[in-house]
Amino acid sequence: MKNNFLKMKKSALHRLSFAAATLIWLCFSSSEVSAQDLNSAYFIDNYTYSYRLNPAFTTKKNFVGGLLSNVNAGTYSNIGISTLFYPYEGQLATFMHKSVDKDEFLGKLKDKNRINVNASYNIASTGFWTKFKGKKIFQTFELNLRSNSAAKIPYNLFKFLKGGSEDDFFYDLSHVSAYTQTYLEAAAGTSTRFGNLEVGARAKFLVGTNKMYMNIKQMYASLDGFDWSFHSKAVMTGAGGGIKRRMKEGSMGGYEAVDFNGIKYRPLGLGGLGGAIDIGARYQVNEYINVSASINDLGVILWRNRVVGYNDGSTWIVSVDDIALDDVGGLGDVIEGIIDKVESVYEFLPDKKNFTTQSLPINFNAGAEFKMPFYKKMSIGLLGSFRSSHLTRYNEFRISLNATPLKWLSLSLNTAYTTFGWELGGMVNVYAKKFSAFLGTDSHYYHMTPQLLPVNEFNTHVVFGVNYLLTRNPWIKRSRQNR
Repeated sequence: MKNNFLKMKKSALHRLSFAAATLIWLCFSSSEVSAQDLNSAYFIDNYTYSYRLNPAFTTKKNFVGGLLSNVNAGTYSNIGISTLFYPYEGQLATFMHKSVDKDEFLGKLKDKNRINVNASYNIASTGFWTKFKGKKIFQTFELNLRSNSAAKIPYNLFKFLKGGSEDDFFYDLSHVSAYTQTYLEAAAGTSTRFGNLEVGARAKFLVGTNKMYMNIKQMYASLDGFDWSFHSKAVMTGAGGGIKRRMKEGSMGGYEAVDFNGIKYRPLGLGGLGGAIDIGARYQVNEYINVSASINDLGVILWRNRVVGYNDGSTWIVSVDDIALDDVGGLGDVIEGIIDKVESVYEFLPDKKNFTTQSLPINFNAGAEFKMPFYKKMSIGLLGSFRSSHLTRYNEFRISLNATPLKWLSLSLNTAYTTFGWELGGMVNVYAKKFSAFLGTDSHYYHMTPQLLPVNEFNTHVVFGVNYLLTRNPWIKRSRQNR
């Protein structure tokens, strides 16, 4: 009798885990590190977008960029594909497959498993030199689309999905969180020199499109007969211009609530307005040493059309037969089943004030560069970078070897110790007569699956782009004509 009961318990876990794992995958797929520029480029000569790392930095020539002028994408995690997927008969099976050893899988996990994803796409940009009261000033303007996301999943949730042990009839699944926000950024910057000191600043006007946030503060799962009983305290919020709501009679409190299935979502829309600033400086100590520092993305977005869903202690019952693994027709059916369950225990309410504020992930850089006395075209760079986001903190210390062997070619090879371990990065920057092109990475992976997915930690950050350089400065020329 006990063996039959344990078999049914495993069956319930196995069937529920398929649906719950889908929910986790959704968290991962929308996953945050602020969309910072490439740290490997911090000490690169004439990197077109160096002002993003520190607004005091400049380049020699004017430039214009668009389309593929700067494409920036990065993912950081303390787990990898080899943790979630395993080879089986020439294919990849998930960690829930019966062929995957439970102890092997659980041994790869951390107490808190994180994944952070950032993306930034430059729509248009320009930078040029001009003069004001005899002082040279470097100015930049650009329009970007940015996205920051994150997910944090505790060890116990994975243990529950894998089936735990035969004597586990209770699980603490608390502290699951996920977050994402997307917005347009219009930025204007300026930089100038006062003796050995260069200073710069950028002002940013932000147009939010959409944001989502989930925080499961408490969730407990216990086996009651042949059903799993979930006791939850959680909140989910959404905001943005793409949300159009329908109302229904609230099932929990009798008040009017948002119809979860009736929410219409558009990828783009005016969801909010905000602003941010970057400030930076660089000081030339002598001909061999310079030091610099910057603070980026110090700002907030005011979001509208806020929708709040919460569970303040209600119970969620999942029957073995509600989502049967053998009856699932596809991923869409599983997601629909999850939504049906979520809808039964969460009320999505329109906020009375209809607005909410959210700060941007802040980034702080501090660097020092030492040129080689025997070859000034080569230097050693030390860079500390610290980022504070809504769910996680990311710190790194990077040391780089930089060289400009030719006027049009700059190189960097570097390594860093970060929150997620050791990284190896590098960059190639071509600064020719009429164009600039660059390709770089802060971290990359060596061991990969045939699908080009990382086997170990999913840490990679790549930036590439091409810009058109103006050989003459039309602003300076016009200034001379007016004299």
